[in-house]
Amino acid sequence: FEENGFINKLDRFVFYRACENIEERTALGQVVYPVSVNVSRVTATQPDFVSYYTRIKRKFNIRDGFVTLEFTESFAYENYEYLSGVIAELHAAGFLCSLDDFGTGYSSLNMLKTTQFDVLKIDRSFLSEFMESDRGRKIIHHTISMSRDIGLDIIAEGVETLDQAKFLNSCGCDAAQGFYYSRPIPAEDFDEKFKADRNMA
Repeated sequence: FEENGFINKLDRFVFYRACENIEERTALGQVVYPVSVNVSRVTATQPDFVSYYTRIKRKFNIRDGFVTLEFTESFAYENYEYLSGVIAELHAAGFLCSLDDFGTGYSSLNMLKTTQFDVLKIDRSFLSEFMESDRGRKIIHHTISMSRDIGLDIIAEGVETLDQAKFLNSCGCDAAQGFYYSRPIPAEDFDEKFKADRNMA
């Protein structure tokens, strides 16, 4: 989709539908959760990228800080000067910004220094590979500690075991996602799961 340009239409559809869903749930008095939406390199470099996303956010009255836009580590590494300007505009429009897939091979401390991300998402491969040794676990621990020290929230992707969840919690990781918690499910199933989890709490 990136090669033929269709990814831009797909990205915009997903973002539009996410905002529409938030408005629908709010109108029905249902619980509403902050959402994160992926943005491809093709979409992020469109001339009207910021203006379109800002317009849709306002159309559905999404409050500031409620939607996070995720940019891949590879795109951020290759375009961090450009992305720094874009993130500044997105922050002014009330978006949060996340560095996705951190640890997949493009990691740069300079990028973290110069680009004002709000969230760092540790890639599942980084977690699974580094947890296999004591040295690797220390690297994960200090990556989380350093990121928190510079004001980033940390989310770990691909958590599949209780051991991984406990380890991340001991490191001060803010949040985690993965099959250990749930596989991807339709919205209606999520509502039922949420109700069941609340009843068990």
